[in-house]
Amino acid sequence: MAYEDIKQVIVDAGCAADGQPVPKFGRWQAAFPADSRVKRVVIEGPSGERRERPVFTHQPAVLRYDVHGYEWVEPQGDPVLAVRFTPAEAGTYFYQAWSGETLYSSGSFVCVEDLHPGYVEISKKDPRYFAYSNGTACVPIGLNLTSPEKYQQSAGSEFALADQTGTTGCICYRRWFERLAQNGGNYARLWLSDTYFDPESETAGETDALRYARLDQVFALARKYRIRLKLTLEHFRYMYEEKGAAKGQNYYHLFAKKLRDGKTGEACTSMDDWFLKENWQTAWLKKLDGYLARYGDDPVVMAWELWNECNCCTVSDPQIVADWTRNTILRIKEKSPANLAVNSIGSYDADDPQNWWYDVFKNMKEMDYQQVHRYLDQGAPYEICHRDPCEFVPDAIRRIRRDDKPAILAETGGVNDCHSGPFRFYSMDDRGIIFSDCTFAAFFAGAAGTGQMWHWGEAYVDAKGLMSLYGPFARMLEGICVDEERFVPRDRSDSAVWCLILAGKKHILGYLRNKEDSWYNVLRDGNRPRRLENRRIELDCSRIEDSSMEIYQLWPEDPVLMGLEGTELCIRRMDYGCLFKIDRS
Repeated sequence: MAYEDIKQVIVDAGCAADGQPVPKFGRWQAAFPADSRVKRVVIEGPSGERRERPVFTHQPAVLRYDVHGYEWVEPQGDPVLAVRFTPAEAGTYFYQAWSGETLYSSGSFVCVEDLHPGYVEISKKDPRYFAYSNGTACVPIGLNLTSPEKYQQSAGSEFALADQTGTTGCICYRRWFERLAQNGGNYARLWLSDTYFDPESETAGETDALRYARLDQVFALARKYRIRLKLTLEHFRYMYEEKGAAKGQNYYHLFAKKLRDGKTGEACTSMDDWFLKENWQTAWLKKLDGYLARYGDDPVVMAWELWNECNCCTVSDPQIVADWTRNTILRIKEKSPANLAVNSIGSYDADDPQNWWYDVFKNMKEMDYQQVHRYLDQGAPYEICHRDPCEFVPDAIRRIRRDDKPAILAETGGVNDCHSGPFRFYSMDDRGIIFSDCTFAAFFAGAAGTGQMWHWGEAYVDAKGLMSLYGPFARMLEGICVDEERFVPRDRSDSAVWCLILAGKKHILGYLRNKEDSWYNVLRDGNRPRRLENRRIELDCSRIEDSSMEIYQLWPEDPVLMGLEGTELCIRRMDYGCLFKIDRS
């Protein structure tokens, strides 16, 4: 292949190099020779506050793309030792690089004012919502984008497939982040344990510095498009010796990992051993500390998430994972205090054991906010999960919501029975009926942000171009300080209409849906929903007689007409649904 047929992208974490001005809440990076043995850097800010940041091995790299668009990472030059830091105030910073107790070098950099709003925090005005460091409200609008699409590569003859897969990698993230930002989105979730990102070899705690290049580039894209990331550290559930079937389950549906001890060569074959034995935990904490050195206290990080659905780990006693969660969150907060930290539990679709897990996490004070997963799943024990998302989504939020913490529907969507694959009616859902209801019903039930869809790529969201539906929601929120409204969620649904509202001090926000515009009536049964005309809904809210209302259309082919009459919402014409905002200030 000719060299000119290969494209390359210089890997960039969006950091300002040593000697360059750094914007407030930007990212500063300095590098030292690999043989300098620098271990830590002490940084003193303009106000005299001193912070210590760890040093990590950094491998400069480029991302290359062949003529097919498949991505690979190529090193550029020798590894160096590097440090990263986020300045939160304008002025001059001084730093000292230490090799043990010996001062190796010192220097300074300048932080300049910037409009960046800062970190995502728990709102001081209303802890049910998020806010930025500058005090403005933050509503996470986005979805799971845990990994890029992967494609099994050709073996070189017709229809023959090789064992290797290829990916377009950061090309995917560039498109996804751009589309998300264009429609008012600001949030995505990554799985760092996915094979695309995971830097760890088969030897526990051993990482390849080159493999961080992809995550560095995704961070640079997130910084460019103002996307905040939740970073999920692990997702495996079993240990096993041989690649293939284990415990009677198909390998495709099995999250599993095989690790070896770096000293003895012994394989870890028990999840109990992984959580409880010092050698495995020491090795894993080494990997965790590598992440925190590179990305800790970075404003791009909305939150560190320890494990995807940790209740699915095959341990002898669930308290093992609960205790590990508490201790690990405390470690993250010590090393990355500016970022939030959480953990996650599987779909809330049964009494046992989900109730135990959700009760434990709901009462865990170390958890910064509440999360729940719930899907449209006709194989779920809870019958409510078989029905409409406008019913099962609010129920999920009500189960986990607290008055002193935000709540987020962190995974949602539709699945074939018992999570056996993407929902069979996704292919027919060109308008995003399921997407809309799973995404928006959560916020109007009292969640701090949108429901966060799974099946983001070719299975559904990207394939159907559904990120455009975020746009009307983002526009509805313009000028709304959600953490100043003291919103109360109310369900004003009747036999024909889903009507979920948030009644606040100055505004009423609402999500309105024709009940006949459901997945089962439209996608399964092939019916067109009957138009709603001249239907009234009692909002039961004071001070709306002289209020103004704005309608935010979700579907252009459904020009909703409605108005206010007294304390009632009068739907004059609606086929599908809409968002609305009533200003009663």
